[in-house]
Amino acid sequence: MCLDQAVKIKPLVVLPPFICFLLAVVQSVGQGRSFFRDLTRLQDTLLSHLGNLFSVGTFCMLLACLFAFCSPLGKVKIGGPDAKPILDKWRWFAVALCTTVAVGVLFWGTAEPLFHLHEPSSWIKSNNERDKVLFSISSLFFHWSLTPYAIYTVPAIVFALMYYNARKPFSLSAPLFPLLGDKLSGRSGQVIDAVCLFALVAGMSASLGTGVLTLSGGIRELTHWNNSVWLLGGILLAIVAAFVVAAVTGISRGIRLISEINASVFIVLALLILAVGPTSFILRTGFESLGTYFSEFVSRSLYVGGEGGVDPWVKSWTLFYWCNWLAWAPVTALFLGRISYGYTVREMIVTNLVLPSLFAWVWMSIFGGWAIHSDLQHSGELFQVIQTQGAEAALYHLIGKLAISSWLKELCVVLVVITAFLAYVTSAEANTSAMAAMSTQGISPENPEAPTSIKILWGACVGLTAGVMVAGQGVDGIKTLSVLGGVPSLFLILLILISLLKLIFNPKRISQ
Repeated sequence: MCLDQAVKIKPLVVLPPFICFLLAVVQSVGQGRSFFRDLTRLQDTLLSHLGNLFSVGTFCMLLACLFAFCSPLGKVKIGGPDAKPILDKWRWFAVALCTTVAVGVLFWGTAEPLFHLHEPSSWIKSNNERDKVLFSISSLFFHWSLTPYAIYTVPAIVFALMYYNARKPFSLSAPLFPLLGDKLSGRSGQVIDAVCLFALVAGMSASLGTGVLTLSGGIRELTHWNNSVWLLGGILLAIVAAFVVAAVTGISRGIRLISEINASVFIVLALLILAVGPTSFILRTGFESLGTYFSEFVSRSLYVGGEGGVDPWVKSWTLFYWCNWLAWAPVTALFLGRISYGYTVREMIVTNLVLPSLFAWVWMSIFGGWAIHSDLQHSGELFQVIQTQGAEAALYHLIGKLAISSWLKELCVVLVVITAFLAYVTSAEANTSAMAAMSTQGISPENPEAPTSIKILWGACVGLTAGVMVAGQGVDGIKTLSVLGGVPSLFLILLILISLLKLIFNPKRISQ
């Protein structure tokens, strides 16, 4: 029996989010700025009222991962005692890292610390330049390492155990089984999947918008073309086509191969910048910032603002990031859980939380330190570039300032463009596969791939939504999409967090 005959589409999962985004696209084209203004107002209201829940909830997710690592649950193997891994450890890490890191480390790695340096939070009371530098880099660590990867790891663990060990359906209702039993089987579970598909399309569209802006900056640097609608549209089509084709080929071929290449290019690019950049400043600032990060971790995790309400900086940065990670997390967890077959829960935590956090600390130390050093040396010039040309111009402006030959500068730009392209394609192809699998019946460990037509459908939906948001609002539109996707996911993952705690205290529930 062929795959397309073995599976059937779930209309209740596919149609609601697809129709919602279609209506959003029509509204944005028809009403333009007024539509985006309404979305921004909704975003501000949500973050103002849910700030504390985001902060406490995400902090508890990290604690739960620590408890799971140290508990007997950590020894449980995904798929049972005799399960053999789908991927070896290097490929597993490469796929997991590239699926979650996306293109944001390139876009924000050099731009974000400058915003924190010049427009810091009310959290920092000192006007000392060195204190501001440490705050900027430690904020990068805070937004890109332990907490975000805990957001991914919690649902990934519970889904993997329920899907492989308890033989539950390929659905986001599966991780809720330890908490609610079979109450969410059938239509109720499909409603949850539909909501999470909406959240992920929002998150993927936001990240795709970031990728398009990053690539356009590189192409502009190499060719001196203007940032026209045609250029942005061409980049968008190329990325969507690439990740849909890769998703169609499956984990064993396209996703694994692109992830290995992407991880290798990440490493080469980081080592190259460390070697030719301000090495001493990067290393010294990176280590000091890591100390600041750990010393302030608990208090910053729970901070949203003082008596005046939510700190605008926290709302614009920390809560934006939590929303973005949360928007991706539920569906990404299905993919991360699926590729963890044959490994223990403890190994899952190392591969999906610890190692990516180490990567983030190294990457952000190098690129964030490099950006700040250049900005300080040239009297705020780099921040002015961001203000006038956009955040996507920061990395390429930095490359232009390197004291190396012109051909080596061009090589660096080419590497950045390739990395940005592969970074988004890798994360999007994995999630497109998971989205398509959620949308169909008959998916199982023995029959894991969804029909090609469903993968194309979701790829087109992501591309269309991202294109409209970038054309209409640029980075502000990207942030709005992230928030709208993250809010519903927050409540789902908090329920999954309770499921994980139940499994930690009673691992026998896996087989019940």
